[in-house]
Amino acid sequence: MPRAEVDIQGVEATQKALAKLARQFGPAIAEAAVIGAHAIRTTAIQSIQDQSPGEIVVRSRTGGGGEYDHTAAAAGEAPNTDTGDLVNSIQVEVLPTGVFVGTRLAYGGWLELGTRKMQARPWLIPALEANRAEIEKTTGKKINDVILRNADL
Repeated sequence: MPRAEVDIQGVEATQKALAKLARQFGPAIAEAAVIGAHAIRTTAIQSIQDQSPGEIVVRSRTGGGGEYDHTAAAAGEAPNTDTGDLVNSIQVEVLPTGVFVGTRLAYGGWLELGTRKMQARPWLIPALEANRAEIEKTTGKKINDVILRNADL
């Protein structure tokens, strides 16, 4: 049976060059990602702690502690803090595959994206968007610093 083959010269040299670039630029990009993640976290927390307009609802305290008023944020607005659990759960985690910023609380996702019964009260994607330009600027600066350090002047 006939075969089609292409012999590409220089693959090994290209792989070595790419590995060198990864060693040089990887830490700088990772550092920029962590800086960006912390900025996103800070903005998300502020958006939840700043009182958004909405409707006052009566909530029951857990353990039979009575009721209290809570201002539920309007659809499309960041949620208003209630117990503080969401704010306290927002973390930055550096993983081998990237940087995670967010919460592991299920209702954090429900608030962000909405459900069948509730419109979204986004808090994380707006925080990303609010910081996007600064993250891009920081990443560019970190990359430029690596280039300047390795330039043959």
